[in-house]
Amino acid sequence: MSRIVAGAARLPPPPDLLDSAPMRLEGIQTGDIVEVDHKGRRFHAVVTGPAPGGLALAPTDRRINYYSCRSREVIGHWAKRGRPRETGEPLLPSPRQLELDLSPPPDAAAG
Repeated sequence: MSRIVAGAARLPPPPDLLDSAPMRLEGIQTGDIVEVDHKGRRFHAVVTGPAPGGLALAPTDRRINYYSCRSREVIGHWAKRGRPRETGEPLLPSPRQLELDLSPPPDAAAG
């Protein structure tokens, strides 16, 4: 039989976890980066593929020993989609970039 100690109250979960719903894993692909909250420990990881019931992970921090997660543990997602398509036409410099002139004025160089 367990005893309830007076004054020992359970802390409520952090407010940002109350508002978040489980993330859908359909759009997460291999190579994407995810933020995971596993038993209160938050870390970033690279997705290595699907796993039964969730994702297989490679944590970016060597101190983390969790290599899979479920959808309710995924907090953030950053997609890795590669470079945009190249076009045959050259890129035009922006007008604001052309405003930057670091060369000394011609009057100062002569005098």
